[in-house]
Amino acid sequence: MNTFWECLTDQYPKSTLSAGHYWKVASSPSAELSDCNISALSQYGFLAIEGPDSSKFLQGQTTCDWRKIDTENAALGSYCNIKGRMVISFIAGMRSSDNVLLRLHADTAESACATLAKYIVFSKAKIRDATSEYVAIGISGKSARSQLIQHIGMAPTALMKQVTDGQTVLVQLDDEGERFECWTLAESAIELWAKLSTNATAIDSTHWEAQNIAAGLGEICAATQDTFIPQMLNYQLIGGVSFNKGCYTGQEVVARMQYRGKLKRRLYRATMAQSDGTFSHAPGTDLYSGDQTQSIGNLVSAVENKDKVELLAVLTEDSVAANNIHFADESICLTILDLPYALPSAE
Repeated sequence: MNTFWECLTDQYPKSTLSAGHYWKVASSPSAELSDCNISALSQYGFLAIEGPDSSKFLQGQTTCDWRKIDTENAALGSYCNIKGRMVISFIAGMRSSDNVLLRLHADTAESACATLAKYIVFSKAKIRDATSEYVAIGISGKSARSQLIQHIGMAPTALMKQVTDGQTVLVQLDDEGERFECWTLAESAIELWAKLSTNATAIDSTHWEAQNIAAGLGEICAATQDTFIPQMLNYQLIGGVSFNKGCYTGQEVVARMQYRGKLKRRLYRATMAQSDGTFSHAPGTDLYSGDQTQSIGNLVSAVENKDKVELLAVLTEDSVAANNIHFADESICLTILDLPYALPSAE
């Protein structure tokens, strides 16, 4: 725990970290969203890659095109194993031309760092798990941009654009300019939180995950590592895969699926009522259709919202068409919802 989390514990003594590493503001559990909301995104960690070959190294390892990532442009991406299965998903940003930050789920940072460190020894770059150094803060709402400009003096202007002062990185995650992630060192995060909290509402970090779900953004956590290829999470539809960047680990499998294969499972957004007021299914949990005993998909992420659960799951097209999807030993079925982007027509 770095100094930021210690400070936050002092400011919100009843706050907790729940399953999935979500930060809960227990002192105000029913806080309503306002024109500006802030959340400590405890579910996220960081990998720092530094050195003149940082982008070149990542170009040969990840699904995004590092020729298009710089101090003004961030990107969604993933690192896959040789079978094309996602080991991590991330948002990539740069503090400078030689300094990269990968924001990813905290429970995947250590293993991913150890894996990538085996290959970076041949590059003029170094990699480390920087989760204990950096903090991710989510800022959302209609006045989010103006608050950032007031307190930091900068803000991005479009989806997946970033700005940086060489230390702090700000990334815009929507088209409207109402959703931003701030990545900064712990000491800077303390100062920024103090400024923002005077005019912003502190909310649980599950709200941020709910916004990810609404946006159709599925991410890899420890429980789902090596489970999905990028197309199963719709990454080819939302800018997470480049098909003209050249070779990278797992590229052959990913490209074959795109051009020659038939995708049998993909990401869907859904909701379901709660039977007993508690949702206990973790990411990776199997889902079933009707009376079938063979799994037709897996849970990617979920958050509770009053008397229902909002979730993302990778499912077969046939099961979605049959419209009778449920978890094992449960009678309550999922209701499939529209995603904010179009899915390709079934082949």
